[in-house]
This record gives sequence, structure tokens and C-alpha cells, in this order.
Amino acid sequence: MTPSFRSPRRLELDWVVVSIEGMRRWGLASFLAVLALAALGSGYYFLHEPVAKRAERTLRRASASQEEVRRAGISEGLQTEFAQASRLLEEAQHDWNRKDYPACLARGEDALRRFEHLSGLVNPEFAGSGQLIAAQGKVEVQRANQTAWERAHEKQPLYNGDFVKTGPGASAEVLFSDGTVYRVGPDSLLEVHRAARVGRENPSGEVKMKVGQVNVYTALNPSSVITDSARADVERDSRVGVEVADDSTTTVAAYTGRAAVTGNDGQLINLSSLQAVSAAPGGTLGHRRAVPERAALEAPPANAMLNLDQGNRVELRWRLSAGAVAFDLQVSRSRLFSSANLEFETNRRTSTAAVLKISRPGSYYWRVAAIGPDNIRSEWSEPRAFKAYAGARVEVLADTTPPRLEVGKPAQMGNLIIVQGVTEPGATVTVNAEAVEVAGDGTFRKTVALNKEGLNTIVIRATDPSGNMSEDRKQVFVEVD
Repeated sequence: MTPSFRSPRRLELDWVVVSIEGMRRWGLASFLAVLALAALGSGYYFLHEPVAKRAERTLRRASASQEEVRRAGISEGLQTEFAQASRLLEEAQHDWNRKDYPACLARGEDALRRFEHLSGLVNPEFAGSGQLIAAQGKVEVQRANQTAWERAHEKQPLYNGDFVKTGPGASAEVLFSDGTVYRVGPDSLLEVHRAARVGRENPSGEVKMKVGQVNVYTALNPSSVITDSARADVERDSRVGVEVADDSTTTVAAYTGRAAVTGNDGQLINLSSLQAVSAAPGGTLGHRRAVPERAALEAPPANAMLNLDQGNRVELRWRLSAGAVAFDLQVSRSRLFSSANLEFETNRRTSTAAVLKISRPGSYYWRVAAIGPDNIRSEWSEPRAFKAYAGARVEVLADTTPPRLEVGKPAQMGNLIIVQGVTEPGATVTVNAEAVEVAGDGTFRKTVALNKEGLNTIVIRATDPSGNMSEDRKQVFVEVD
């Protein structure tokens, strides 16, 4: 009995094992067969899709491509091609309404090809008239012909007719496709006033300032700022500030380079470096005035330590600037010097030093602006930081550590290369041996023009106050027309 009992059990177990393995093989084969059938079915459907469906899908794609090209802007030389593509799309839509789907599909595909070709002529790395490359604090954008304001964000494209608004203590930077940078100060409102980049063209940046302050940094191309009382045409390789009061009084100051200022009455005044002029609300220009040199900070050194257990006083000193009769001083807990975070904003002073009482530990940032005899203010100095602490003694050792240097991938627009990164506050930065302005938080940005065709190397160096240096190298490939 025992053998007859074990034998069937062994056979049954073998059968079960064989069945599971077989099921797995057959399951895999069935799954692959289903996938193959699905692929064949999809291919068959798209090859034999009803012409009405194909026409409808093509119309949608062509309409979207047309709007993309229209928003990006078309140069005068391409207007005829854009008009022809638009007419083809309009005829295709008429064919659809008449239910002539084959004709609709043919014209729609032709229109789509034309729009895609036109779209390819626009630089895909830089859509629109400009691009918002930085936003600190409350920065908003209002699209042309719209009433709603939206929160701004970095890399946001800006088009002709768009508005940019900054709140108290806020700031923004707008980069145009020609390499011009607009740094917008707090409580400002401006309108993008320029057509988009198209093809290989680099139209000059241009904005209309309603109120507030903007600094213009040009590279290889000129740029313009329009206000209700004047127009400032900034030449290439220049840095110019434009400030518009609530009553439209406009002050234009050339810090480096040159600018031509035209009043509403047609009067023209040319400005050189460290010169300024104001336009009255009616547009009448005043006399040319001198802009004092930028203040240079002396003490304490960058990133100095203040032990509050030993004393709560700190002396800030700076050099006397040429053409200055007074100074403005700001001390803030914020690198952005926003109004809400200002610890000290002294009255205008004639001395080149200030002694402050520090009551709380933490990091402090300070900067100085020189004031000329005609009440014209220079650019703010490069900010410096110091740190106040209390408690256990901190031993300050000799600094032999190279400064932090982080450089992002360069953004390229033809032969214009935008280099941006961050270093430690107080460090100096050069890009290909050219000095770069470093913000209070250590961020920097530089537009470099490379005219050598082929592979180019960009050298970025950061040097801290102790003389330690960090270096980064980036390679870019340039095609020169």
C-alpha cells in the first residue's frame, strides 16, 4: 500500500511544477504577443486614421505654432512668409468648415511646416524681447493687454508691452537678447518696449520707466530708457542709472561710458562718465552735473568678527570720493538692504566714518553712497559684511582657505556668453581678467563677447580679502558668421 500511495503523490507534484513553469512561459509569450498586436494596431490606426481626425489635429498644431511665432516676433524680411503661412492656415480652416477634410489636411500640413520653419529662425534659448533672470522680494509681471498681475519667476520671458513691478525692498534683473542687463530697484514700474529677437538679429533692449530706478548695463549694443519727460540712449559698454520720481522728473547718471539724453522739447545733452542731467516734468533738461566717484570701503575688513562681550561698538570707515560733499550709509541684516531689514540708515553725513552700537549678535552688511554738490548720488559701494557674536571666545586664525566659487553652465546667445555664479561675500571676481560686480550675497553675472571662432576658454577667478584665490574654467564653442 505504501508504494502505491507515494507514487501518485510524486506524479501529482511533478505535474504541478511543470504547469507553473509552463504557465510562466506561455504568460510571457502572450504578453509579448499582446504588445506586438497593440503596436501593429496603433500603427494601423495612425496609417488608416480617419482623415477628419488627422486634419483636426494638424489644425490645432498649426494654430499653436502660428501663435508661438507671433509672440516671438518676426523681422520685416520674414513678414511675407508669415503672411503666406497664415493665409494657408485660414484656407485650411475654411476647408474644415466645408468638411473638405483632404484639402484641409493638405493646406494645414503646409502651413504647419512653414510656421515650424519660421519658429526655427528664432533663438530657442532666448524667447521674447527679454528674460527675467533674477527676482528678489515681491516682483510681479503684467502681460500686454491684460489687467491681472502674476508673480514673477526667474527665466520668465518678457514680451513687448509687458510690465514689471517691484515692491518695497524688492529688485529684479532683466536680460535682453543683445546682452543688455536692466537692474530694477525697489518701488519701480517699467514697460518692456522692444520687439523680440528674431533670426540672427539682435535688437537693442529698450524699456519705458513709469516710476522708480533702473541701472542699465550695456555690452556690445546700445540700449534706451524712455520716460514721460526724457529719453536716454545708452551707448555700448556703458553703465547708466535712470531714476523717475512720482511727478515724472527724470535723472540720468552715467557712471561709466556715455549716454545721450533728449528732453521732450528736443534738447539734447551728451553725458560722459561721471556726469548727470535731470529733466523736469515737462521735459526741459537742466544743466550737466558731476557725479561723484563710487565710495571705497576701508574698515573693518570683510567678514570681520565683533565680540560683544568685549565691546558693542564698531567703527565703519571709507575713503573720501572725488567730487563728494556728503555720504549716505546703510547697515542691514539683509544682503538685499531691503527697507524692512535696515538696522541703521543715518542722516546724510560729511565725515568718512561712523561709530555704531551693535546690540544683537548676527551678520551685518553695510554700504556707502557718495553725494555730490548738486545732490547727485553715486552708485552704492560694494557691500561688506561683519559678524557680531557673544559667548565663548572665538579664535580668529589666519585665513588660508580659498574662497567659495561656484559657476553655472554658461548661457550662450551666438557669440554672447552669460557667465553667472556665486562666491563668498567680500571677494572680488574677474572673468577673462575683467572685473565683475559682486552682489552682497556673493552672486555675480557677466556678459562676455567672444569673437574667436571655435573652442574658447573662459577663466573665472575669485579672490578673497586675504588674497586666497579660486579659479574655474568653462569652455564654449563659438560660430562666427
